[in-house]
Amino acid sequence: MARIELKNVQKFFGALQVIKDMNLTIDDGEFVVMLGQSGCGKTTTLRAIAGLETVSSGEILIDGTAVQDKKAADRDIAFVFQSFSLYPHMTVYENIAFPLRAVGMSNAERDKAVEDVAGVLRISNLLKRRPSALSGGDMQRVAIGRALVRRPKALLMDEPIGALDAKLREEMRAEIKRLHIARGSTSVYVTHDQIEAMSLADRIVIMHDGVLQQIGAPEDVYLRPANLFVAQFVGSPVMNVADVTLVGDGGDVTVTVGGTDGGFAFPDHVLGNARTGAVVSLGIRPEAVLLSHEKADGYMEVASTNIEPLGSHDIVDVRLGSQVLRARTESGFVAGEGQTVWVTLDPAQAHFFDPTSGMSLRGPN
Repeated sequence: MARIELKNVQKFFGALQVIKDMNLTIDDGEFVVMLGQSGCGKTTTLRAIAGLETVSSGEILIDGTAVQDKKAADRDIAFVFQSFSLYPHMTVYENIAFPLRAVGMSNAERDKAVEDVAGVLRISNLLKRRPSALSGGDMQRVAIGRALVRRPKALLMDEPIGALDAKLREEMRAEIKRLHIARGSTSVYVTHDQIEAMSLADRIVIMHDGVLQQIGAPEDVYLRPANLFVAQFVGSPVMNVADVTLVGDGGDVTVTVGGTDGGFAFPDHVLGNARTGAVVSLGIRPEAVLLSHEKADGYMEVASTNIEPLGSHDIVDVRLGSQVLRARTESGFVAGEGQTVWVTLDPAQAHFFDPTSGMSLRGPN
């Protein structure tokens, strides 16, 4: 296990800067997921930790020792790629044992190490097979086994289950989580899939355009996004965002959405650093857009414009003036497009952002 630190790390490919002043600490035994869109710099960061890419400036430390100038082979780091990269002419046993042969381990020690890791990964019955006889999920287990067999300080994984079908991805997510808990290894995992990130991570590192946007536990990045990018990147469907006007002076504040005549009453303590009289961006998730079939205090009359049935629930679009908000409802709650319903917003789940900088206006709590 290892503590990994990145201090002011920068990476250029020619004139293109792909990592911008990265500062990050990954604690011993922690499972950190780097999440972001394709091209945001997350894989380059992972490869820099492994020694597969050099950094233009800054430091990378493993257990307090600077390694940015060390070769990959000298960092005691294991790397699992999206492609399985197994040797087709070797058996599963030979694939897993390959790194141990390279360091001259004895046959008895090698057998025990392979048997141990195969038992943890539940592939002991596959040791005599060749990769061509394995499923995609089993091939990825073998690739992970080959990385783990020499007990590296840290395990780095670059979208290791991205090539699998949906059912296998779900199974492998559970296996990777179980494996991490069983081994307690420091793990860094790169993905663009937020479901993987939310289900696997102790902490999520969200990147965009080479810049670290937010670091936090899955519930933190979902419930307390640091900026509009995080708010709209994490969550499915994405968070509703609308420019709103805040009117009031003490007590309740009226939040006007889409230029409607009326508004929603919010207690002023939920505004954080947002100021009345200003136009700000309101972020609110679909589960906090509440629909009713009956008129009630605090609700506005609207019409549904679209319904997306998803089995366990529906996503219903409603229009407030110039703005469309998406609401999560139970299945069949709204029968069809054009149906009249009443809507309100849950102030406790509202977020306010500066419309220019995109930064959260949340208060200190």
